[in-house]
Amino acid sequence: MSNETIIAALEAENEQLRQTLYQRDAFIRSTFGRYLTDEVLEEILKDKDFKIGGERRDVAMLFADLRGSTQLSEQMDPVDFIRMLNHFLEEMIEIINAWQGNILDFVGDAIVVVFGAPRDNELSARNAAACAVAMQRRMAVVNEWNRAQGYPDISMGIGLHKGEAILGNIGSETRTKYDMIGRNVNLASRVQGCTAGGQILATDELVEEAGPSLILNEACAMWVTPKGIQGQIRLHDIAGYGKHRLDNSKVESEK
Repeated sequence: MSNETIIAALEAENEQLRQTLYQRDAFIRSTFGRYLTDEVLEEILKDKDFKIGGERRDVAMLFADLRGSTQLSEQMDPVDFIRMLNHFLEEMIEIINAWQGNILDFVGDAIVVVFGAPRDNELSARNAAACAVAMQRRMAVVNEWNRAQGYPDISMGIGLHKGEAILGNIGSETRTKYDMIGRNVNLASRVQGCTAGGQILATDELVEEAGPSLILNEACAMWVTPKGIQGQIRLHDIAGYGKHRLDNSKVESEK
């Protein structure tokens, strides 16, 4: 076999490998690009042995939901309502990505975010708390835009929790999503359900891990018995993070 033939065979093999890697990267981007941050996605692409599968992992969870959105959807023009909702989500997504959160789902106007998956992050609780504060502070900008468009002001409640969850691909060969399930996921959702508009509530587990920069409104701490959760849990009212405080006077009295 001549040198030219060997070289041509090697070049063909290299081209085949390049095409295989390109197809692999394109598949990962199309499958996970919509709900993983760019940083995490690039890390996955650089690691040839990385696989996302079912696993137990200690993570921080953030559940956010708009208040009174069902009533607004019935009162507003559908096109205007969706435009307002999409602008709200765009603003929130920017902040979530900045704090290394991974959006697992949009459920109507609700956002489900995990910190510390699919890659471990020892600062997951801190990031979740700081992210929640930044999200609430950004609502002033959201509502300023709403008023300029002739839309009503909106408010959001956020629940935070930290604990073990099962994470992995859920679905079938034709449709799959990366998601988390378990008791702690249900608890995080219930914590969000206890919030008023403009409020952030967090469990003991999240607060203990978030660090000293967390600002708490201890007078608003409460004991609750969430539906489907055995026993009482204590919820802390987060008033800010670091130098950034929330304007608690804007917290709605009705949930």
